[in-house]
Amino acid sequence: MPYESKICDFGWKAKDFKLLSTDNNYYTLSELKGEKGTLIIFICNHCPYVKAIADRLSIEVSALKDLEVNTIAIMSN
Repeated sequence: MPYESKICDFGWKAKDFKLLSTDNNYYTLSELKGEKGTLIIFICNHCPYVKAIADRLSIEVSALKDLEVNTIAIMSN
């Protein structure tokens, strides 16, 4: 039986988390979430793809912030 994937589960809610930031402070999802939404991206600072889109990503994040959608970037390293 083939697996059917959804485009997106828009009703899904992320569980709160607490992560260490690059400024040595801890932040939670509840502190960082946007009024109208939150985009969570998983990036790596030495990944060639991330490096290639960094400028564009910065522009998009700024545009989303104007719409009250915050972006959280999570880096495993």
